[in-house]
Amino acid sequence: MNAIFTELDHIVVAAKTLDEGRAWATETLGVDPVGGGKHDGLATHNTLLKLDGNRYLEIIAIDPDAGAPNFPRWFGLDTDEVRSHIAHGPRLVAWVARASGADDAIEQLAALPDYSAKIVRPATRADFRWRFAFTPDGARIGGGVLPHLIQWDSPVHPCERLPDSGLALTSLMLGAPELERLTGTLEALRFADPHVQIGQSTATHLVAMLRTPFGSVVLD
Repeated sequence: MNAIFTELDHIVVAAKTLDEGRAWATETLGVDPVGGGKHDGLATHNTLLKLDGNRYLEIIAIDPDAGAPNFPRWFGLDTDEVRSHIAHGPRLVAWVARASGADDAIEQLAALPDYSAKIVRPATRADFRWRFAFTPDGARIGGGVLPHLIQWDSPVHPCERLPDSGLALTSLMLGAPELERLTGTLEALRFADPHVQIGQSTATHLVAMLRTPFGSVVLD
């Protein structure tokens, strides 16, 4: 695993409906999201906003026209915890780290003893192909402070097709009561990104700071 590493790929905002998510982006961030689409088998759909670097913000919601999913949806969308979290508006719920360095990097990392998203499934949207690490019940990892893993199997990353939004990620702050466990898992995942900060807190806490046309905006 010497060549394998992970880095921040995208942050995830969940909404009750995608229309609500789009309106939230326009009103809160000053930018209209674009692109995205439907996720076969998961009964979700999304839209995207490019951030600085090779990172983006995903707005995701359950697709009411897709029927039942084939397995639990990602990012805890089926859980009471996340449904309560987004009941009064879109909220930051998770983040995703990109695995690189080997063709089976995501499979190797998902097999780590302390990592709970061990089910790696292929996914597609239009001509994008990727693999994603799911928890068995679809719940978030560590209450959202630990990343889900993605490995892109298409030559083009979504950021290469997204227009410049004028948004930039200033920081992503991870707070957890068991700081050593959080730090240890990130080290085992070979994760490094200067935008991600880790701190002790009484409860799990995920906070993103964005630079937007409206100034600094905090997402939590």
